[in-house]
Amino acid sequence: MTGRSAAALIARAGHEDPGLRAEVASELPGALSGGAGDPVLAALVRLTSDAVASVREQATFALGQLAEVDGPEIRAALWRRVGDEDAETREEAVRGLAVRRDPGAVPLLAALLEEPTAYVRTFNAAAVLGDPGLLPSLHKYDPADPGVGEALAACDPMARERRDAAACALLDAVYALLPEADAALYASRFEANLTLLLITRGRGEVLWDADGLLVRAGGDPRRAAELVAGDV
Repeated sequence: MTGRSAAALIARAGHEDPGLRAEVASELPGALSGGAGDPVLAALVRLTSDAVASVREQATFALGQLAEVDGPEIRAALWRRVGDEDAETREEAVRGLAVRRDPGAVPLLAALLEEPTAYVRTFNAAAVLGDPGLLPSLHKYDPADPGVGEALAACDPMARERRDAAACALLDAVYALLPEADAALYASRFEANLTLLLITRGRGEVLWDADGLLVRAGGDPRRAAELVAGDV
């Protein structure tokens, strides 16, 4: 997004129409530069404290879930909203802290899981946070429900150890099949799954969801590596 477009969004963030301010909040993450003192980020943070609840909720969701950036000012903005009078804004703030792996979010996210209705985004946030303290609350849900199984596996230390061992075996198998390639495993701060990165002469950088590969291969790292080799 150009500087002029970003400036236009920032200007509209102060519009008198709350519906427009909420719309701007959803668009601001796409204009983030990632640089220090980004005025787009400052505008989004301001909107999380808007006088209108619907604007605060949209801005808190955008800051927490759509803006893959982190830092003291972002966490401070999210922490200010965990006590918001609007329930949806509170929930978005908690989920935003959870996907940044903030340990203080554990009891807050557990409280959301104790609510009569829990949303898929809450289970996804639990999977990213991956804290064993969430297991008692997660065990109340059916593992077959969307997001629940992934959250249970991510929060269970033994399950994570098995996952990590299988992923390492996958990496070794990839090197065995493609010795000239450069491969690595990494985890994003905002994602629960591991990513397999492969750099080849022919295709450059190629990414796979390592957990998804292992599922496709029936848990067999060698077979998962063959899928990678077939793709490249």
